[in-house]
Amino acid sequence: MNASLLTGKTIVVTRAVEQSRKLLSRLREEGAEAVSFPVMHISKANPGASAEEIRREFDAYEWVVFTSVNGVRYFLEWLQAEKLSLNNMKIAAVGRKTAEGLKRQGIYVDLIPERFEGWELAALLKRKVTPGSRVLVPKGNLAKSTIKNTLAGKADVTEMIVYETKKNPVLDTRQLPAKVDMLLFMSPSSISFFSETIGSRLADYQDVPAACVGPVTAAKAKATGFRKLITANDYTEEGIIKAVRIFFGKGKQ
Repeated sequence: MNASLLTGKTIVVTRAVEQSRKLLSRLREEGAEAVSFPVMHISKANPGASAEEIRREFDAYEWVVFTSVNGVRYFLEWLQAEKLSLNNMKIAAVGRKTAEGLKRQGIYVDLIPERFEGWELAALLKRKVTPGSRVLVPKGNLAKSTIKNTLAGKADVTEMIVYETKKNPVLDTRQLPAKVDMLLFMSPSSISFFSETIGSRLADYQDVPAACVGPVTAAKAKATGFRKLITANDYTEEGIIKAVRIFFGKGKQ
């Protein structure tokens, strides 16, 4: 590991506090001045009436599809509270980190796409599910309905909101350092909330390199006016750190 590549670089991490600790630690280990600027807050959603219906019909679902680590965490909490089990169900996960979260709980994952993207998982599922089968998708309130839309007409997909992502209401823009060498975004919503938080100051940051976890996040960054984009090929924390390392390494060649 070439720690000197990031030494002295001020990198602002916009991820929620509850998710950013490991990422901040990794960046600091490589010499960066990693600053937490958590533009969002993630919390458990109110189960509501839909959760009661899902509980009653739980055994009828053939597939449970996880599209995020947060979905795993909050759905399994609900599952435990309801004393339900995923036994005899097929499990799909959008990527390696999501699958690892399930495996740590002793849950075997049947399906993971080669590219860790929702649309690829949806396309793979469409080839796997049987006509009329029931599919449950635990998700966040801002997550797209890619699985449901792709499987429409073939499977009966139920979406269950298990967590909520909201703008951090107490964030102070004075927490941003005077000099920023890179902004790090792990989701399209983090870009939206960053833009909302800093308001008219957005123009001051549009020439700051924006490191994005994948092409969907990068597209959102571009649409928001960021002009210097770094996109991770591996849509994980490790992948984005590698992309950041490569970016700063080019300047030392």
